[in-house]
Amino acid sequence: MDTNGKKKFLVMVSVVAIATTVDAQTGSDRWKDVSAVKDRKTHMVPRTWTLDKYADAPTLKPRSKVVVLDTDGPGVITLFHASDYARGDAGKLMLRVWYDNEEKPTIEMPLMDFLGDIQAKTKPYHTVHFSRVRRSHNFRLPMPFRKHVKIEVENPTDADFFGYMDIQWDEVKEIPEECGYLRVAYQNAAFEFPHEVLVLCDIRSPGAIVAHWLQLEGDHEACANGQGICKGNHEIHLDGDSEPTYESLGAEDFYGHSWGFGGVESDGYAAIVRHERTPKGGTLATMVRARETDKITFRKSCRIVLTYKHDLGPPYNPKTGKGKAPALQPFVEGTSLNTPYRSCIYYYSRNGTR
Repeated sequence: MDTNGKKKFLVMVSVVAIATTVDAQTGSDRWKDVSAVKDRKTHMVPRTWTLDKYADAPTLKPRSKVVVLDTDGPGVITLFHASDYARGDAGKLMLRVWYDNEEKPTIEMPLMDFLGDIQAKTKPYHTVHFSRVRRSHNFRLPMPFRKHVKIEVENPTDADFFGYMDIQWDEVKEIPEECGYLRVAYQNAAFEFPHEVLVLCDIRSPGAIVAHWLQLEGDHEACANGQGICKGNHEIHLDGDSEPTYESLGAEDFYGHSWGFGGVESDGYAAIVRHERTPKGGTLATMVRARETDKITFRKSCRIVLTYKHDLGPPYNPKTGKGKAPALQPFVEGTSLNTPYRSCIYYYSRNGTR
């Protein structure tokens, strides 16, 4: 087999492997959902594009808002498609979602962060729920609504943005009682690494986490090549449990990777979408995790904390096989690093607050 033949063979093997992984995750009965002709009607609405049928369509002019969807239910949004937006920093665009005529939006966060393009700076990648293809984005987490939904995008800047978006949704007879509304626990702040414990969410209602992403910016040589910042443990307390119900020892493992953050990659469910050197020799790393059969479910509440306290202590001793990670040794005596982070947890909930 020549070189080109080998390359084609490897591509075919990769495609089959991805398809097998998806089938294993979603179950062998997935064909029933794909082939079913259900009692529903599909709609799609285009927005902010004036160079085609709708010359007078509202656009994201400076300091403006555009209503992307405003419709009665019951229904379910199945796709949010958005192009790259030129002529400004698209990371500044804001998204708001109201369900069932609520006064305050259920979802309020930067549009590109919601779509999985964190700060509008991720490289192309794909997962089952989010994909960042070249010059575009596809968000596929279903967004059911019973009475009404309104979606708005705001441009709070002085830029005159150029681009477009579409929303696809299905008109249905009813939303089953067990189906929740899509909500987010979103944060954009900084913490004192590695001593401060981060509370990433504190959900106080029955629910299910179906996706999450985390961006950490450790600007210190101890965080070079993704080390240091990867040492955090995710401890998840469900339904009021005092001890972790679910815990992952290492931030990279919670996101489906091992031995630190090695570089940009994706397998359809687990992705590292940014891996950048910082000015002082550290790393900015962004991880995305999509969940289906492994979604995190709870009956009453969910509290997720990110902590590094278990990795602070005497350095690893190869003779005894005991000790702590070398990367955190500069901080053992109490020194902290002010570390910017962003986090978003996507979950379904029938009621309650985040």
